[in-house]
Amino acid sequence: MSTRKSVFGAGCITVVLAFSSGCGNGAEINSSGAGGMAQPSATTAATAAVSVTPSPAHATPAVIQTEPPAVKSVALIPAVPDYSESGRGYEIKGEVVQAAFSADQTLPLGLFMPETMVRFEQDGRTAWGTPDKQNYITLIKLDGTDTAAGDGEFGPGNDLVLLKYKEYLGSKVEESTVKGSQTAEAFKFTAKNQAYRAEIHVQDEQRTTLLPVFIDMLRDIEYMKKQPPITPGVFLTAPDVGSDPGKKQALQETMDCLEAWAAGDKEKFDSTLYSPQLNEALQFFLDHKNVYHFSELTVRGIPMEGAKRAAFIVSYTRMTSEGYIVDGANEISLLKNKQGEWKIASID
Repeated sequence: MSTRKSVFGAGCITVVLAFSSGCGNGAEINSSGAGGMAQPSATTAATAAVSVTPSPAHATPAVIQTEPPAVKSVALIPAVPDYSESGRGYEIKGEVVQAAFSADQTLPLGLFMPETMVRFEQDGRTAWGTPDKQNYITLIKLDGTDTAAGDGEFGPGNDLVLLKYKEYLGSKVEESTVKGSQTAEAFKFTAKNQAYRAEIHVQDEQRTTLLPVFIDMLRDIEYMKKQPPITPGVFLTAPDVGSDPGKKQALQETMDCLEAWAAGDKEKFDSTLYSPQLNEALQFFLDHKNVYHFSELTVRGIPMEGAKRAAFIVSYTRMTSEGYIVDGANEISLLKNKQGEWKIASID
């Protein structure tokens, strides 16, 4: 970026010349007849001999020139992080659209797909794009036989928005579609020391709207290694709470809650709760996008010392519908209802 500053003075400077004009009181020029030399008057001579102080200069504002980024000067995908269940939102046509992580069905990668898009299969690859499947992103694993530019498929490209990215490989015009011509833009990046190529396929009439969104989606690519599915259910040994009927009832209520939780049984789950108001608040635990494998239950107290509530800690492994697996734990608290029964009051 260059900055230029121009300063212009508004005063006059003194020069000792035979001819003067436009400064001070002005110069009087006398003519000594046709063809004669003009002679400076006394006034002129006096003026020429006196220094005139210039008026203060008026500085103009700095002019900042914005230059486009140099070719290959910006990293689009500097590093691919491990998936961590974070969320995203992308601006599409002036509105922020929420996006959820969507895994590639064959590669250990995924990106955040806006809820207005769909995931589908395109030419044997996972694709994310518009519902009409005309505008989309695909990812390709590169091996030793692949060239940097995709076996020469892609030309240099001329889009200044894309040329600045270090990962940009180039462009190619694809066959015309029902809605007009379509262009593929290619990028090469690395994740866990493995090279991949990302391709954006976009129709010319949708380019202005969708290309910025697709670029943002590529910027947010994350790594997630595929894991074998887990088995949902309660696979734990119930802790010993002694022979007290109240304590045994608290344990049974907790076990019933876990079984309903693992099975996604809303009716049974609701029956274990302290109040109907909790139903809506805790329903996300029954989200069928997650699978739970409960492995351990420990007692904190029935009731807790100095409190009216009882509490258990449950440990589990959870797997999302996208194949993400994480170990977790929650505290299950219970309170006695009017009938004297322990019921689930919270799950934290």
